[in-house]
Amino acid sequence: MAGTLNSKWMLKAFQVLAALVLVTVMVLPGVKPVQASVIPTFSIVSVVEDDTVTIRTYNFPADLDFKVTMGEFGTLGIGGVEVATINSGSGGSFEKTFDIPDSLVGDYRIAIRLDSGVGYYSYNWFYNNTDSSSSSSGYTGIPTFSIVSVVEDDTVTIKTSNFPEDIDFTVRMGAYGTEGVGGEEVATINSGSGGSFEKTFDIPDGLKGDYRIAIRLEGGIYYAYNWFYNNTSSSSSSSSGYTGIPTFKILSVEEDETVTIKTNNFPEDMDFKVLMGEYGTQGIDGIEIKTINSGSGGSFEKTFDIPDDLKGDYRIAIRLESTSDVYFAYNWFYNNSTTGSTSSSGYTGIPTFNIVSVVQDDQVTIKTNNFPEDMDFTVTMGQYGTAGVSGVVVETTNSGSGGSFEVTYDIPGSLYGNYQIAIRLDSGIGYYAYNWFYNNSTD
Repeated sequence: MAGTLNSKWMLKAFQVLAALVLVTVMVLPGVKPVQASVIPTFSIVSVVEDDTVTIRTYNFPADLDFKVTMGEFGTLGIGGVEVATINSGSGGSFEKTFDIPDSLVGDYRIAIRLDSGVGYYSYNWFYNNTDSSSSSSGYTGIPTFSIVSVVEDDTVTIKTSNFPEDIDFTVRMGAYGTEGVGGEEVATINSGSGGSFEKTFDIPDGLKGDYRIAIRLEGGIYYAYNWFYNNTSSSSSSSSGYTGIPTFKILSVEEDETVTIKTNNFPEDMDFKVLMGEYGTQGIDGIEIKTINSGSGGSFEKTFDIPDDLKGDYRIAIRLESTSDVYFAYNWFYNNSTTGSTSSSGYTGIPTFNIVSVVQDDQVTIKTNNFPEDMDFTVTMGQYGTAGVSGVVVETTNSGSGGSFEVTYDIPGSLYGNYQIAIRLDSGIGYYAYNWFYNNSTD
């Protein structure tokens, strides 16, 4: 049975979310730690049909204005009717009641959204009836499906999981590696009561004879995809599909000559372009070295020549990305023959920093965590809620040996008197971290 296959875009999306919300806040003397450190959400408490809806928030950031919009079910409230603007006050959990706009009176289901406009937002939906408090928590999560069985060149049976209810889904099939995007339409189904259900679909003539086939269900803002072996003996052992994230480590380097890598959790039988480029680029748009096939996948070793244009470089980025633009992995290595697996594993994780102390309208001291080494970071400060984006440039800091270190920065004059200030360290090549602090002395 084919296991659930999350797309690269889902993975990227979660990585971006992680980078946005992974902000560590130190509890300081006299400073209230009310900054949201994960994702704000809200639930539906009660509804008065065609009149009002009451919500309860969770983990909201403090003292931010949120625009409240309502719209048709399935829109996530984007571009909806503006019904109010609220301030989150001390943040966390609170209840609010909003009027249902006239243009949505009579609608069976209604989307509602709270958006700060500076990075924080949350949405849900509710049944527009007075007894909906217990049934209106809305759909959350990601729809997926697995492969139950295949009849070669004839049919495929799937089993869904966590599908939203009463949504029409277009079913497409296409060549393996395409995720079914732009594939041939084979059916349209309705998800009914949602959750888990089984469906069987005909394999289109144009794909008969293919060894593997991609299948996709897409309905408005929701979609899921997987793939299957096109043979009747496909079972849980032979068609489990690929899950997880491919990675690789550096085994050895011959200075200006070759680099040897060892992969982990690679998908099988897929072509990967091998790229090398300057350190810090993650190998994006690098020099193409060759194309390899992942064979049976999993773990294997490969050796690649270092291109002439990168000979003499102290560090080099290397990237493997599938020709189908679905999977990728990257790392970097020191370009010297003494490099070993312990010193060339490259940087992984997300850089963060805490606020150590503040001198009002004068200085702020931070302590970093898990910073990459020897990289220049531009330090900016700005209005609270901006994450320091496009803020006042304070200085440039080099991360030295990386990891954890303390640095003190002057607060720019244009921010004197501000109650809260955002601060950001940004490398400009993919690594960044931000936080905020109360502008009052902590001693």
